[in-house]
Amino acid sequence: MPLAATIFIKTIFSFFATVAFGKLFKCPESCLYKAGFVGMVGFGVYIVLSGFGLSSMLSNFAGTVALSICSEIFARWYRQPVPIFSIPGIIPLVPGLPLYRAMNYTMLNAYSMGMHTFVSAALDATAIAMGILLVSGLAKVYKTSKKMVRDKRKGKR
Repeated sequence: MPLAATIFIKTIFSFFATVAFGKLFKCPESCLYKAGFVGMVGFGVYIVLSGFGLSSMLSNFAGTVALSICSEIFARWYRQPVPIFSIPGIIPLVPGLPLYRAMNYTMLNAYSMGMHTFVSAALDATAIAMGILLVSGLAKVYKTSKKMVRDKRKGKR
């Protein structure tokens, strides 16, 4: 199967996975498909960068940054809290299979392989956390500085 078709199929399935987890987390019905789009964007960036040969950690970071930016924008547009979009959207990026494999290797007494897989999964999870932290921090700084500028202008008049 061509790479483009594989990327398209995986991205579509990430949309449905995000919508399903949004339903499971009791997101508002009006935001389910929007959250699905956010998850699809994040996973799409991840899968494209992975396809180009970038490391899993860097691909996860870039996917999370894209996802978090979309979440911040959608939260402003639709007047909803950011976690409505970001929490379900993160689900396709979570390194669940590598963590399972790390535990499985450990149970099979392949400690070296288990530790290698666990460290890789932990780095992926750290990249996800750092991507969310970066974008939410920058959004907070932008919102605060915008408010300070507006207040300063009101004070001058």
